[in-house]
Amino acid sequence: MPTVSLTEVNSSVAMHEMQRAQLRQIFQEVYRVIKPGGLFILVDFHRHTNPVFRRGLAVFLWLFETETELGSLLAEVGLRSYNSEKTQQPKLYAGGSIQVIQVQKSYQIR
Repeated sequence: MPTVSLTEVNSSVAMHEMQRAQLRQIFQEVYRVIKPGGLFILVDFHRHTNPVFRRGLAVFLWLFETETELGSLLAEVGLRSYNSEKTQQPKLYAGGSIQVIQVQKSYQIR
């Protein structure tokens, strides 16, 4: 795919399958193909924050979840929070078991 060719990249429930090195490669590729100002929207599992979800999700996440704290890796490759710094990233849903992260490739100032 050509460099800086997309305005948006979406990922839905796939990144939890990847190891940290694979995630870094994927995020670097997203950064390469996305235009300045473009969005990367990621929806994936997250370790639950509500004890009600513990029984049903705990075993699944223990077996399959490799990385839930993705913000630092996204920042390492140059993707920044799309929302203001005051807005919580990731946004958590379903008792904290689903996360939505929206990041943006910054416009380059020359």
